[in-house]
Amino acid sequence: MFLVLLSYLAFFSIALPDSMLGVAWPSMRLSFGQSLGAAGLIPPFGVAATIVSTLLTRHVVARLGIGRLLAVSTVLSAVGLVISAASPTMAVFLVSVVMLGFSGGAIDVTLNAYAARSFGPRRINLMHASYVIGAAASPALVTLFLQVGVSWRVPYLVIAGLQLLLAGVFAVGARRWQEAEGRRRVHPWTENVDQRPEWRRKTQPRTAHASPDTDPARNRRPRMKIAAVVGIAAVVVQTGIESSVALWAYSFLTLGAGIGAGIAGLAVSGFWLMMFLSRVVLGSLAEGLGSRTIMGAGAIGLLVAAVLTAVGTTWPAAAVASVLVFGLAAGPMYPLLILTTRDRTTATGLDRLVAAQAASSAVGAATLPLLFGFAMSASPSAFAPIMLGAAVGALVLHLVLRGGSFRS
Repeated sequence: MFLVLLSYLAFFSIALPDSMLGVAWPSMRLSFGQSLGAAGLIPPFGVAATIVSTLLTRHVVARLGIGRLLAVSTVLSAVGLVISAASPTMAVFLVSVVMLGFSGGAIDVTLNAYAARSFGPRRINLMHASYVIGAAASPALVTLFLQVGVSWRVPYLVIAGLQLLLAGVFAVGARRWQEAEGRRRVHPWTENVDQRPEWRRKTQPRTAHASPDTDPARNRRPRMKIAAVVGIAAVVVQTGIESSVALWAYSFLTLGAGIGAGIAGLAVSGFWLMMFLSRVVLGSLAEGLGSRTIMGAGAIGLLVAAVLTAVGTTWPAAAVASVLVFGLAAGPMYPLLILTTRDRTTATGLDRLVAAQAASSAVGAATLPLLFGFAMSASPSAFAPIMLGAAVGALVLHLVLRGGSFRS
């Protein structure tokens, strides 16, 4: 249970810097002399760092172990936040974004691979709910400082200090990870199927007379490859939606729907709060109702939220409601996509597909917000039609995953 709690705390830590930019950017851009739409140019730098981090993490974990990787990555995050706060130009700030991408990517892929093997729907949702707590806390902190007239740089320094404290906790707990790995005699990245509990085994033993043409495992491989590709696409769209709401909802509410800065800041925090509640509640319900049922409800909810954004350009209350509904609907989607990775691949390919999905989530978190940046530079109201298209795409991908029988 101690390692489960450390996993939750680690996801809390990587969320803190991730969600600050959306609220800080309108003030930050003035310091850097940038346009509003320039915020869309920032995520690709973090994405590139995250992808490189995902590719290297497997080797780094093999050398350091999970516990030390958590500690080192959190220290790197703290250093990146200090550089963010001290940045005199946009170029220097982008350096800090790259550092934060390296840090968050390493923690994300390592713990998601661990959770996909070891957790059920409730625990993996609680782990991602811990991310939401951090993601809700930091925008509220930035909003508080800005409302009292303090520079956007100060909350970055405050979060950097908190990251250093968390790094100390991870360093102390590193030995527990080592002990757990020693007891298992196998690392989560290279775990052999036969060493897992019986109920988690997915192997189907061959008979002595099995041939390549009648081997069920061989025959389902093409379908599983298709499922893996569709699952990656679903992750891209899902994380793109979440990141776009986190980054652009504040600007949409204030500039596109005419809502005051204070209420808009609270609405962004409300987005993360609703996501937290849905992961806690719906994640638990998924234990009994099944992951597919909860994911279906979430996909429909995303479409409802997107419709509300269109109404919100003339009815401000609907705009605020749309941000909250996005949080409620999106909450369990990404954790359950990670959990159901084992339905779309073999046991030996699980870690590689989780890493591919982690990289694709970073791509989605950059590409869709970038599209929003270009569109919202012309009109803040463009948030509504682009979000509607993304929500339709998410629903279609879910229906493809649900309709296909990818497991035999």
